[in-house]
Amino acid sequence: MRVFIAVDLEGICGVVDERQTEPEGPLFGDACRAMRADLDAVLAGCAAAGVAEAVVCDAHYHGTNLSAEALPPWVTLVSGSGPHSMLQGIGPGFDAALFVGYHARAGTARAVLEHTWTYKVFGVHCAELELGEFGLGALLAGHFGVPAVFVSGDDKVVAEAAALVPGITTTAVKTGVARTCAALCPPDEARSRLRADVERALTSPPPAPLVWSGAPLRLAFTRVPFCDAASQLPGARRLDGRTVELDGEDYEQLYLGFLAGLDLAATAD
Repeated sequence: MRVFIAVDLEGICGVVDERQTEPEGPLFGDACRAMRADLDAVLAGCAAAGVAEAVVCDAHYHGTNLSAEALPPWVTLVSGSGPHSMLQGIGPGFDAALFVGYHARAGTARAVLEHTWTYKVFGVHCAELELGEFGLGALLAGHFGVPAVFVSGDDKVVAEAAALVPGITTTAVKTGVARTCAALCPPDEARSRLRADVERALTSPPPAPLVWSGAPLRLAFTRVPFCDAASQLPGARRLDGRTVELDGEDYEQLYLGFLAGLDLAATAD
């Protein structure tokens, strides 16, 4: 079995505040160590399920939060900022995609550190679906025929994932109380559940891959200047002051266009 694992930071055990997730924050090092501990628990579950190869994408910030030191020999770590961003390394040939340490989409009430890619994004829709980072990533995995079988994070992102992918296995490692507040269980207990749930996810019949409907992607920003910049993207249609609509020949192209729109919006700071 060959699996792809994307690991973000906001949904990791014990993480509740930007002082833990920003590289210049005083608690960032501790959060990165917790990120590795959650990953190690997930990899233990993979090993118990008989996984022969795992590709792990360091999916937070610039992708330099995890070290390859002491990883099992069957694991490859993808570090840095690649063209597929949080899903760098995904492609055909994987049996399953796992999303570890994820958070809820922008605007979710009582969700720990909710956002969608950047704090410039107000919301992302594809037809009637409202998408966060999990949904956007699960669709890219689905483009390559890979099912999203597991997600961990707070209780809000696991509910978000379960609504998009019926049958997905989830682990809630904390319960969101407010954006920077959560009810936490002991890390050892959470990581024991991570290991067991990942093994169960990989030894049970997988859910169907999440498949793009072919509908355009609507990207709404928090401020007009960000939309001004993103609307320069070739093929983008300006719908109103804060919203652009994007098309693609397939979902991978649409996803890359979404990332390009975010890059343009970043120039409006």
